[in-house]
Amino acid sequence: MNVSNVVSITVRIGIKHPDPVVETASLSSVLPPDVYYRLNIPEEVIDEGKLSALQLESIIYASQQHDNFLADGSRAGFLVGDGAGVGKGRTIAGIIYENYLKGRKRSVWLSVSTDLKYDAERDLYDIGANKLEVFLLNKVMSFEVLFPGVILTLSFVFQFKYGYKLHSQENDNVKRGVIFATYSSLISESTTVSGKYSSRFGQLVQWCGEDFEGVIVFDECHKAKNLFPSSGSGKPTKTGLAVLELQNKLPKARIVYASATGASEPKNMGYMTRLGVWGKGTPFEDFGQFVSTVEKRGVGAMELVAIDIKMRGMYMARQLSFQGVQFRIEEVPLSKEFIKIIQQMHGSVGQCETQV
Repeated sequence: MNVSNVVSITVRIGIKHPDPVVETASLSSVLPPDVYYRLNIPEEVIDEGKLSALQLESIIYASQQHDNFLADGSRAGFLVGDGAGVGKGRTIAGIIYENYLKGRKRSVWLSVSTDLKYDAERDLYDIGANKLEVFLLNKVMSFEVLFPGVILTLSFVFQFKYGYKLHSQENDNVKRGVIFATYSSLISESTTVSGKYSSRFGQLVQWCGEDFEGVIVFDECHKAKNLFPSSGSGKPTKTGLAVLELQNKLPKARIVYASATGASEPKNMGYMTRLGVWGKGTPFEDFGQFVSTVEKRGVGAMELVAIDIKMRGMYMARQLSFQGVQFRIEEVPLSKEFIKIIQQMHGSVGQCETQV
């Protein structure tokens, strides 16, 4: 893959990214649109390098893109396609913080694991957004295993109760901040409570409100890629359908898709409705026509799609440079004692799952 070093040309603020960053030759051959958006993030955050120039570039273009609406009346979205090391987490935190400073006090951050909540809190804290509290939507299961006696402690932690609004007295009146949720929690429902707020999806939509204009981040958004599975491969996944429905129910929300592999294959982009690549006002009537056209023309057509959405200010995709990097493969044999411990752990966790 041909790559080119990345230096922001359109954004003239911020400190250079601490590591060399590259972009594919095809993407580096075009420029995003001119910048007109005025950033609200404090100058000290920028001057102290808490957000690098490249991260600020993504924040500015996402915020600028969110001022636009698509032909179907929904707000335009933004795709962060940066690879590991570019700081996707801080970029997301910066977008949420920017909107908080603009008066949009509620945000939703969806990701793949509850453990990443602590990374989200760290990223917000590191850029100076310490006032933004992060709340975990779903339950957390934690356990502790001690050896050689193999003592297993299992506990469930519930952040919010089913059956009530998230900002009700029963749920500690959470009226602002960041709701952090996993994709699995987005489709979870109570087995003991019925009614309007018996699902996390219903609670989340109600908390946001019909006219919600805050940020919804689909971090590691490739988890929703099977919204339109290949012919003969089964039905759409519940996760994909939930991600699509959330966007449909909140058409004014500021959507951010984040994944290093999100735009690698056209068939996996079905949930990215806010990029305005297909549908009303585009050359493609629907997603099926878009996929059919692009797949017939191969990898080159997908590169043209990526170039197009970058030129419209909807996409940034950079990755760390591996120039000068050396590696070797080391084989590390495991001791018999260590293997025995691992086997004991597997047995204990298996018994726990059976009982639960």
